[in-house]
Amino acid sequence: MDESNLFGKDRTSPRFLLECLACRREQARSALRCAAGCDSLLQTRYQAASFQPNGAGNLFRFADWLPCEGGLPTTVGPVVHGCEKLGRRLGLTRLFCCFNGYWPEIGACNPTGTFKDLEAVPTLKAFADQGRRRIVLASAGNTARAFAHAAQATAVEVYIVVPEAMLHRLWLPGSHPADRVRLIAVKGSSDYSEAIEVADEISLRYGIDPEGGARNVARRDGLGTVMLEAARSLGCLPRHYFQAVGSGTGAIAAFEAAQRLAGDARFAGAPMPRLHLGQNAPFLPIYCAWKQQAAIDRAASWTRPGEEVYASVLANRNPPYAIRGGVRDVLAWSEGEVYAVSSADAVQAGQEFAEDEGIDLEPAAAVAVASLRQAVAGRLVAPDDLILINLTGGGLEALRRDFGLRALVPDLLVERGKLDAIAAIV
Repeated sequence: MDESNLFGKDRTSPRFLLECLACRREQARSALRCAAGCDSLLQTRYQAASFQPNGAGNLFRFADWLPCEGGLPTTVGPVVHGCEKLGRRLGLTRLFCCFNGYWPEIGACNPTGTFKDLEAVPTLKAFADQGRRRIVLASAGNTARAFAHAAQATAVEVYIVVPEAMLHRLWLPGSHPADRVRLIAVKGSSDYSEAIEVADEISLRYGIDPEGGARNVARRDGLGTVMLEAARSLGCLPRHYFQAVGSGTGAIAAFEAAQRLAGDARFAGAPMPRLHLGQNAPFLPIYCAWKQQAAIDRAASWTRPGEEVYASVLANRNPPYAIRGGVRDVLAWSEGEVYAVSSADAVQAGQEFAEDEGIDLEPAAAVAVASLRQAVAGRLVAPDDLILINLTGGGLEALRRDFGLRALVPDLLVERGKLDAIAAIV
């Protein structure tokens, strides 16, 4: 599409627009869905066509390609690091990780230890820019921590819904305040999908803006800074990109960022990174759908009673798979692959990474490393290929050492379908 038709040559034209991937119509900046009803993600179209990072020491170095105005004081940002020791173990000569956790020795200072910090900061800044002061979202833990932490830097009040069984994952570093956060636990629940249902009902009943999940372009473009940082640090696009996925939003974001980079002459003509996505068996909705070329089986019982996958943050029953621009499309467009990783293999991969590189990984990041091991064994990558692995969380031991971790206490414990008590905190 000719971007000059969108932006014209007027200096007063907007810095970015929102467009439906299906019908290509412009959408309102606050939109999560196409106004014409298309079953499609929306996507940002930025006026800046060339890749020009600035001197900021955080993710706002990519402000030209983030859908918010200006920045915020934050340590959040992606850091690319050469994994020489792990590479030697696997027989790879050009292996790099984007470490999205807390590893201050290499400059990685995400304050809640995962790549969810990359989502939360630009999302809340975009909501504040639009004058929206309350949002509601569901989480299994990592997202809740990130939004609770980032809320303090904006005037946005965040209502977070989590399954009761996941409350142990909710903490903030040190004495960081949480006065803009309202935490609601779903009684007796261990299922992320149930938290999503309650969050949706709260949004409808009390008129609180939904955060939007994968449909929120600020969330995806924040995650896309992983690929932007790789281009900045390495000077080129990686040939292969590995990540563990629950919803797959990060993989969509990485592909969108690579497409954006391909519009710059310095990266034009290079092959798009091939996406390699890992899931933790037995919870394999994306893996099964991709391998069987079928729809996601949302009613499937992926685990047995009492069974928990190692990387339980990946247990998302409703990923944006078949939607236009979703997981299925980016896998197809990148000639990608999906892996089923056992918990035992993930644990081993995490231990080996800690031995080689000297930092602990969150379970989801360990699944990504195990996926890379499978790709090496299957000769899906060559020894000298440029490989980027998105390590989506780690360094919690260092966070605990440097700051201490303070548990978040829920404001309310509610049952599904019985939300009248929420009126007291809205």
